[in-house]
Amino acid sequence: MEPNNLAPNRTAHLDVGRVEAILFDLDGTLMALRGGERGGRLAEWLAALLPEEEARRLVRRLFVVTETPSNYVLAVLDRVGLDSWLRPLADWGRRAKGIGTLDTLVPIEGVPELIARLAPHYRLGVLTNRARRETYTFLERYGLRTFFGAVTTRQDTWRFKPHPQAVRRTAALLSIAPERVLVVGDMPVDMLAARRAGAQGVGVLTGFATEEELWSAGACAVVPSAIHLPELLELP
Repeated sequence: MEPNNLAPNRTAHLDVGRVEAILFDLDGTLMALRGGERGGRLAEWLAALLPEEEARRLVRRLFVVTETPSNYVLAVLDRVGLDSWLRPLADWGRRAKGIGTLDTLVPIEGVPELIARLAPHYRLGVLTNRARRETYTFLERYGLRTFFGAVTTRQDTWRFKPHPQAVRRTAALLSIAPERVLVVGDMPVDMLAARRAGAQGVGVLTGFATEEELWSAGACAVVPSAIHLPELLELP
């Protein structure tokens, strides 16, 4: 069951004093899932064959397991120049998963205000497996680009989460050691990448993974949404 508030007994090992920079995932973390926790069109199709809750659980698990392999496929298509040609197919896949396409990217409620509140206290970065075009379109559309000192997309690295390279790259762009970084994401790969880079990870429940999956992947804390970060970080 997803918590309605923070769980102090499970966040005790988050070292707030270490945090000087925060790196955010996009989908399910800053960016709203179009299908919400219902899982998009694929879950709707499966619901015709399975009980709704079972269909949602199956789809969420499928997306968690296939996150990294699917991003490597997309990266190869980017490098060989087939990304534009295959964009309609990629968008079909996003709608099936319940995540936004270029024209339907919207922030989770409260995220623009959250970023503005965090910016005076921390260096901020984006760490996403989205392409540059989608990433910058989202950030610029909602007036967020100027808050982020570093952005890493799938076109900026050959190794994706859970590999730590993207975390280390983004930290280096911010001129900060990975150990001083907090990675915020909705997937186990976000937590694993943070841990392997020597950073701390906070999981959010606005994406596909369950609370237990995030804890098992090494989260230092799990919160209902990124908008709870000021409370977690004890900001005044």
